[in-house]
Order: sequence, then structure tokens, then C-alpha cells
Amino acid sequence: MKLDGENMNITSIVIIKRIIGFTYVILFLLTDVYAQENEISIDLELVSVWESEYQPSPQGLIKGDTLPEIINFEFIVYNHTDKALMFSSNSHLYYHPDWNNSEYGEIGRFLMINGVDTISLYTKMSGFGANTLYDNEVIWGSIESFHDLETHPVFRPFLNRWNYVGRNRGKELYNYLKDCQFIYVPIQSDYQRRLDEFEDKSMINQITYPRDTIKIKKKDPFEIIVNFGDSEEEYYIYPPISIKQDE
Repeated sequence: MKLDGENMNITSIVIIKRIIGFTYVILFLLTDVYAQENEISIDLELVSVWESEYQPSPQGLIKGDTLPEIINFEFIVYNHTDKALMFSSNSHLYYHPDWNNSEYGEIGRFLMINGVDTISLYTKMSGFGANTLYDNEVIWGSIESFHDLETHPVFRPFLNRWNYVGRNRGKELYNYLKDCQFIYVPIQSDYQRRLDEFEDKSMINQITYPRDTIKIKKKDPFEIIVNFGDSEEEYYIYPPISIKQDE
């Protein structure tokens, strides 16, 4: 009986140690994610929609018919550390694989999520180094048919969903975008490929870069700028002030 009791004690100690070890792992992961959120944050600062008139039927154009051609998203990436920021996105490689002139891949994707819709916004890399001059960077993403995939289109079906026949459906598009969740998903292999290029490896410790998915904060109150003509001065902001006051 004494041996059985000793075995039970040993087993209990092993189980407790495993639980404690597992708890430390969970706490480490949570701490790492929390630290990453404190290092880098992203805000969706501006959304602009470019509309154009379109021919909805053989009968001709009905006054007020519009179709969104381009939706632009301005993201501001904030660096909350005293380290240099390395951040970029290049989904251009995904949508135009034949135009590839990048050595690093897609780097990271800005995803727009709403229900069953998950759309990778079009982005193009403007730089991919350690930014020591500024505490933030501006990244533009877009939805536009020109940059769509030919074999499996993503943007055109989405834009065609908002055909405005005889009336402006800006409210419906606004509500959809307002309900969207935006996240940034870094591709670690692409970031590592860039880090490996530094001859002085000690510099890596002086660089912060995204290592986990980052949830993007939308501007509050959320609004969109709708451009409806050839001139940049032909636009309106939705929702108008009267609706904002009612909300």
C-alpha cells in the first residue's frame, strides 16, 4: 500500500508540474500578443468611394444610376516603441503574379471581413526597410476592378453587387463597410527574408515588425467620402450631419 501511495504522490506531482508548465506557456503567449499590440497599432482613417454612371439596360441610362468603381482605404500604422518600424504590404503580387518585381512576396495582407465575405485589399509595396524617420506609416488599400484577378475575379463581383439603379444606395454601402472588420495578417517568411538581408544582425534587435495578426481600429464616428464626378471637388460625406445627430 505504501508503494501505491508513493506512486500516487509522484503521479500527482507530475500532473501538477505539467499544469503549471502549460499555464506558463499560455501566459507567455498572451504576454507576447499583448506586447505586440502595444508595439504596433493600425487605424483605418479614411474610406473614399469613386462612383461612375453606368448603362444598366438597353433602354439607356436612368438618371441617378451609379456604380462604385474604386473604394480606397487609408490605413495609418503607428509605432509605439523607440525602435525602427518595418512594415509593408504587397498583395499586388497576388493579383498580378505576372507583374512580379518583388523579392519578398506579399509581406502581409489587409483583409476586409463581413459575414461570409473575406476580401484581401489591393496594396502595392512602396518600401520595405527599417523606418527610423517617422513614428507612423501610411498604407493605401483598394478595391478596384482594374486590379482584379482574371481567372477568379474578386473585386468585380463585389462592386457589381452595388449597382445603383435609379437611386443612390450610398447608405447600404456605408452600412456594409461600417459593419466590416479589418485585420492585418503578416507573412512571417517574407519578413524573415528581409531581416536576413541585414549584414549587421545586431540591428534586428532595434527593429519592431508585426509578428501577429493586428485588429484594425476604424475611425469613430465612421464615415465615407463619395466622389460622384470627374472632379475631386464633386463629393459628399456620408452620413450627413443630420443623420449623425439623430444617431
